[in-house]
This record gives sequence, structure tokens and C-alpha cells, in this order.
Amino acid sequence: MGRTRYSLLALDGGGIRGVIPARVLDEIEKRLRRPVSELFDLVSGTSTGGILALGLTKPRSAGAPGAAFSASQLLDLYLDHGRDIFPRATLWRKLGNPFGLADVRYSAAPLEALLEERFGATMLSEALIEVVIPAYDLSRPGAFFFKRSYARDREHAWDMPMAVAARATSAAPTYFDPASVDGHALVDGGMFANNPTAAAYADALDLWSHDAEIHVVSIGTGQPPQELGRGPIPVRPDAATRWGLARWARPVLEVVFDGVAEAVEYQMQRLCRHGDGAAPRYHRFQSALPTARHELDDASEQNLERLMDDATTLIEDDEEKLAAVCATLADIAAERDAHDGGVRIA
Repeated sequence: MGRTRYSLLALDGGGIRGVIPARVLDEIEKRLRRPVSELFDLVSGTSTGGILALGLTKPRSAGAPGAAFSASQLLDLYLDHGRDIFPRATLWRKLGNPFGLADVRYSAAPLEALLEERFGATMLSEALIEVVIPAYDLSRPGAFFFKRSYARDREHAWDMPMAVAARATSAAPTYFDPASVDGHALVDGGMFANNPTAAAYADALDLWSHDAEIHVVSIGTGQPPQELGRGPIPVRPDAATRWGLARWARPVLEVVFDGVAEAVEYQMQRLCRHGDGAAPRYHRFQSALPTARHELDDASEQNLERLMDDATTLIEDDEEKLAAVCATLADIAAERDAHDGGVRIA
């Protein structure tokens, strides 16, 4: 008998705020004593979420079974190397490039070195489960997706190293230069799918049919500030007038990222609800960031501690929902094990 229930994980973009989904996934792995690659059938991630998605589905080297990284190990990546990727700007650089208006804020070299170290020569086709990683193609304008299914397609195979896909999806405009990939200039997938859940869900329907019961877990990296003066947005109605390029330069990226995420949440809540009022199949975990800063590049020790605290608060506040999600994932994993004969087939 074929399977009827599947599980999907989607991870938002948000730079250093990837600490939050990494911490939530660490909690899930510890409670169920299984890695993400054995709890989900498809993982999608944008930008920092894309790095997490690829890390969680990277196989161990030398043919050893299982995933190369746990969520805890990827969490340590942020805590130990966040300041390498987002170093504190010198006074001279601040004066020469205020707010990133004249040039990108950071060199991509430290990020590329870290991705190369973590992913090595592992190819996208080697991912343990299906992955969907959005990017945006500036050179041939339009959405661009890295997928295991694409990499394994014998007729149109377009395989590449996981490190390349991770670099492309995390090339946030104004923060890093675009990634050049086989004639494509690729930037952060957050330009159209900062919350990649809808894109991943569409792929899941294509993979498993519209009759499948797909359970979705979506994890955000924190809401933008709700109080005036804490960030580029929100803005007073009377202040958001007569804005030219200079005034829009800072808030536009926040507007795009937040707007896309909110729209996708609205869509998924309706796509995944049961008409009979039964338990929903879409579960969203999102922090209000009660203590941490919203900036995606604040990798200061103080802000990293606050992100960890906010992630813990999210887990505690959503305990009932998290427990229900874990129970569902355990049930689906048991069905998957029975169907695969106890062996996870990549």
C-alpha cells in the first residue's frame, strides 16, 4: 500500500536570525531523537534558511548513512561564525559607504569559505531528501530554483555543488554581491520567496499528487519591529511621502521580505485547512523578537544571546503547537519507515 501522508519543512530567510529556526529544529530533533532528514520528505529554505536546508540534508562523507549535520551543529555555525560573515564595520567603511548606499556592505569571501568548508564537493543531487532552494536571476529576470529533482533529472540534469546553491540563495542585495553561476547572476531568493512555503508546497503536490495529505511546518526568523523608530519600518503615514531612491534604499528590502512572508502565510492557512474543522496541516512558528534586534546582520555577542533567548521564548510560548507537530511528525515517520522497510531511501 502506498503512502498518503507526507511532511514538508520550510525555512525563511533572515541572515543571522537563522539562529531561531536552527534552535527550533534542534528542539524537534532532540524530542524525537531523529534528524530532520528522517522527519521530513521535503525541505525548502531561502537565504539563511537555504543554508540550513542544505546542511540538514547533506549526507555524511564516505558513504556513511545519515545526515552530515544536526540542527545543533548548524546552530553553532551561527554562534561561532556569525561575526566572520557579518564583521563590525570600521569607521572608515561607514564613512565611505553609509548604509550600504555606495557598495555592498560585506565581502562574500568569508561566507564562501565557510560554505566550502561545510559542504565541500557534495552535489545537490546527493541531498538525502527533496530540497527546494529559491534564488532570483538578475541576468535572465525571473525566479530560479535549485532542486534535487532538477539535479537528478536525466534529460535536463543541472547538478551543482550545494555550496554554490547556498551562496546564491543568500546573496542579499546591498549585503553581498550576486553569485555568478553558469552565466546567471543570482541573488537572494527572498526577493520573491522569503517564506518559501508556497513554492515548496506546489512542488510537493507535483511530487505526491493533490490527493496526498501534506503536513507543513514553516519556521520564520522573526517579525519586523512594531514600534516606530526601531528599524527602517514601520513608518508613520505622514512620513512616507515624497520618497525617492535614497529614502527607499533602506526600507525596500524589509518591505519585500516581510510582505512576501505575510502573503504566503495567508495563502497557506487557507490551502492547508480542513473543511470539516479538523486539525490544520499548516503550522507556522514565528518570533516577535521581544529582545533581539531585527537587523539581519547584527552578529554581536549580545544580539546572538538575545536571539537564543527569543527562540527559547518561542518554543515555550508555542509548546502545545510544538508538541502536536512532533506527534504528527513521529506518526508520519513511522509510516515512512514501514513503507521503506525501515530504511530511508535517498
